[in-house]
Amino acid sequence: MEWVGVVLFGVGVLVALVVALWLFQRSLDQPGGRDGLGTMGNGMGVMDNFFSPSRADAAEELERQKRAAHVMPSPDEDDELRHGQVRRNPDGSPRSIRLTRPPEDD
Repeated sequence: MEWVGVVLFGVGVLVALVVALWLFQRSLDQPGGRDGLGTMGNGMGVMDNFFSPSRADAAEELERQKRAAHVMPSPDEDDELRHGQVRRNPDGSPRSIRLTRPPEDD
């Protein structure tokens, strides 16, 4: 009768595993349930660094450039010389706009 206990224990472990997987899958459907799941996305990155360091450096630089913010013009720059002038009425509404061509670089 010892085998009955082993079988019942195995069935119990199997049922517990199925219930745990079912609960985990349901938790992924909740809002924010998939946050943090991509933390091991580059698990083989160490091997890439070891066997091809220049390729790994280039990939890291490309990823950094994707996340970098775009360069914004400074408010101190003279925008009128590059794009044109806006003449305004005393109340601040635009009266006329004069567009200029950018200088040709030869």
